[in-house]
Amino acid sequence: MLCPVYIRVALLFMAVATATSAAGGTITYRWVDADGIHYSDQPHPGADQITLTRAPAYSSGQDQSSSASAHPSRAANDAADFQYDSCAVVQPAQDEVLVDAHAVTIAVQANPPKRGGDRVVLSLDGRAIEPASNDQQDFTINPIDRGTHTVSASVRGADGRSLCQSAALSFHVRQPALGKQPQVTPH
Repeated sequence: MLCPVYIRVALLFMAVATATSAAGGTITYRWVDADGIHYSDQPHPGADQITLTRAPAYSSGQDQSSSASAHPSRAANDAADFQYDSCAVVQPAQDEVLVDAHAVTIAVQANPPKRGGDRVVLSLDGRAIEPASNDQQDFTINPIDRGTHTVSASVRGADGRSLCQSAALSFHVRQPALGKQPQVTPH
C-alpha cells in the first residue's frame, strides 16, 4: 500500500531538515521588495533559499604560561602581537525571539577580559556601531525594527587593528502588526 501524499511530504521535510542540521547549516530565505531586503526562516514567494553557517571563533592556540616580565623586549612584541582567545555576542542568544520589543541590549564578552585601550565595535545588519567609550561592551539599540537581525562584534586595539572577531548570530524581533485591533475575549 502506498503512503498518502502528506506522509511522503512530511518524510521528505524531515529528511531535508536532518541533512541540513547534520551539515551544520541553517536554511534561510532572502527576498527584496519595495521595503528593502528581508530574511526569514519561512518560505516566501520569490525568495532565494540560502544556507547560513556559523563562523568559528578565533583561538590563537598560544601558550600563555610564559612570563612576559622575564623578557622585556619580548613583552613589547607580545603587546603588539596580542590577540584575544575568543570574543562573542552573549546577549541576545542565537535565534532568540524578542516579542513586542522596541529596544534590544546587545552584550559582548572577550576572553581574556577586554584590555582598557581596546574597544568593541558592533556590526548590526552590516552597519558598524562604534562605542561611546572604550569601556563599553553593552549596546542598547533603540528603536529596533521588527524582523530578523544579524549581529557580530569585533574587538579592536588602539591602533584600529582587529584583535578578535565574533561569530555572527541572528535574533528575531516580533512586534504586533500595525492596524490590527487586539482581540478581546468576553468573560
